[in-house]
Amino acid sequence: MQNNTFARAIIFGTLVLLFWLFFPFLKSFFVALLLMAAFTPVHLALELRLKKYSKISPYAQVITAGIMSFILISVLFVPIIFFAYYIITHPTELYEIAKTFYAQGSKIISLVPDSFSWLAKPLEMLNQKITNNQEQIISETVIRVGNGLLSFMGALGEMTMITIFFFFLSWYKRRITLAIVPVIPLKRPILREFSVDMISTISAGFYTLIGVAVIQGVAFGIFIGFFNGYNPLLLGLMIAVSSIIPIVGTALIWIPIVLNEFFNGHGMNALIVLIYSWAMLSFFIDNIVRLIILQQINKLLTHGGKRIDDFLIFFAILAGLTTFGLWGFIIGPAIVAFSTTLLRVLRHNHRVS
Repeated sequence: MQNNTFARAIIFGTLVLLFWLFFPFLKSFFVALLLMAAFTPVHLALELRLKKYSKISPYAQVITAGIMSFILISVLFVPIIFFAYYIITHPTELYEIAKTFYAQGSKIISLVPDSFSWLAKPLEMLNQKITNNQEQIISETVIRVGNGLLSFMGALGEMTMITIFFFFLSWYKRRITLAIVPVIPLKRPILREFSVDMISTISAGFYTLIGVAVIQGVAFGIFIGFFNGYNPLLLGLMIAVSSIIPIVGTALIWIPIVLNEFFNGHGMNALIVLIYSWAMLSFFIDNIVRLIILQQINKLLTHGGKRIDDFLIFFAILAGLTTFGLWGFIIGPAIVAFSTTLLRVLRHNHRVS
C-alpha cells in the first residue's frame, strides 16, 4: 500500500515538473496535437500510398510528416507573406487610402440629411477634437501599431512552434501512440471510440472552416472584380483569412470598401457591395453553406455513421472562435467531442451495471 502511494506521488510530482518545465509551450503543443488529429485522415491515406513504393516505404513516415507540415505551413504562412509583400510594395497606395478616408471623414457633416440635423453639432465637435489633437492621435496610433507588430511577431513565433510540434508529432505518431495507450486505464473499445469521435469531429470542424474560407474568398474576389480600383486576388485572400476571425469576420474587409465607395460619391456601388457582402458572405455562406459543408464532411469522415450532431459541431466551432480566438475553430470541436464521448461511455457503463 505504501509502495503504491509512493509510486503515485512520484508520478504526480514528475507530471507537475514536466508541466512547469514546458508550460510556455503547452498551448502550441496542444494546438499542434489537435491539428495532427484533424490531418489524420489525409495523413493515413498518404502514408498508405507511399508505403506501396518499396524504395520509399522505409521513409514513408517522415515523408508524410514533411508533406503534412508543408500543407500546414501553406495554410498558416502563405497569406501572411502575401499581405506583408503587398504592404511593402504598395506603401504609397495605402497612405493615399488613409488620407482619403481622413479627408472624406472630415466632410461627412455636409452629408448629414436635414432630418438628422441634430447629429451635425456632435459630429462637428468630434471633428474639431480630432483636428486639435492630431499629434496625440498620431503618437497613440504609432504606439498601437507597434504593439500590434509585437503581437503579430508573437503570433508568428507561436505558429512556428506549432508547425515544429506538428512535424514531430506526425513523424513519431505511431511511437507516441504505442507508448501512451498502454498507460491509459481504459478498455480498448472505449479508447477507440474516443479517438474516432475526436478525430472525426476535429477534422470536420477544420475542413469546414477551410472550405468556407475558400468559398467566401472566391465569391468576393469574383464579385469585386466588376468594380474598378480593387485587386480581386488580394481582397479575395483577405476575405478568406478574415472569415475565421470571431464576431467581426469578413466585415473587417467589406465595410471599408463600402465606406470608400460612399466617400467617393458612388452611393449605388456602396449599396450593392453592402447588400451582396451581408447577404452572400455574412448570411448565406457563413451559415447555410457552412452547415451544408459540415454535414457532408461529417458524413464522409464517419462513413455515414456519425455520432455527433452537425448542429452541435457547428455551434462548437462558433463558440470556440468566440472564446479562444483564432485557434478556437479546432479547440471548440475537440472539447465537444471529448464531452459527448465521455457522456456516452458513462451512460453505457451505467446501463451495463
